[in-house]
Amino acid sequence: MPHTHPCFSRLGLCQDADTRAVRRAYARELKQIDQEGDAAGFQYLREAYEMALAWAAQAAERLMPVSAASGKQPLQPDLDRSDPQHLCDLAIAQYGAALPRLTQAHVAGDDASWRRELERILDGEAMVNVCARTLFEEVMTHLLAAGWKPGHETLLPVAASLFDWAGDRSRLLRFGAAGVLVDRAVAELALFNAQRHPALARRRRVLARLREPARPGIDQVMQDMPWLDRMLERFPNMVALVVSPEAVDDWRAMAVRAPLEPARGHG
Repeated sequence: MPHTHPCFSRLGLCQDADTRAVRRAYARELKQIDQEGDAAGFQYLREAYEMALAWAAQAAERLMPVSAASGKQPLQPDLDRSDPQHLCDLAIAQYGAALPRLTQAHVAGDDASWRRELERILDGEAMVNVCARTLFEEVMTHLLAAGWKPGHETLLPVAASLFDWAGDRSRLLRFGAAGVLVDRAVAELALFNAQRHPALARRRRVLARLREPARPGIDQVMQDMPWLDRMLERFPNMVALVVSPEAVDDWRAMAVRAPLEPARGHG
């Protein structure tokens, strides 16, 4: 029996499902999820949807003939240019295809690369449809609100700039609880960046260490914890979107254990 990718299995689909089937399955499964009460379940469903959508879109492109006149891949034959959801799905597939490259270690913090990629998507033919552009903006909002993933520390300021989230606060509030969370994070990000340079640089280094796979030494953690505690007090929503909460919890546990460790060593 052929192996089915977990993203399709989560949606109850075979791996040869097309984009329309993926969208229908997502809508069906979404009704079974309490987005606020089961945030992890919603995040897993959303990730499965985006991955399956990107997979299906790429499969369709591979089957599509190249236009002899232009040398470019034409849009999918079943594309309804008046269907905002379908146009948004194409943009999501483009984003999903670019994500592995953008989240590489040497690119994750490169604002210019993320900005260029999002601008390329937003300038594309699918995003001419205003409703489709709004749907794509909503997807980006939910991605950020679902919690940190590599690169989100860069995606947040870039998306805030391109979608003018700081200039027009009402834009994010259209997107429910996720929009409220990201709106607060954007406001906190502006305050964070307005700090004097030495403090700003130090706090950025602390956040960068939190995102590193390797755990820092206990001495470094003890030096950084006061800075982290102040950031969590002043910028809680922003911090929640740009670092992993598991890393924060890990540092706290290390700091709690630190006074006990020397005593054990002399026992």
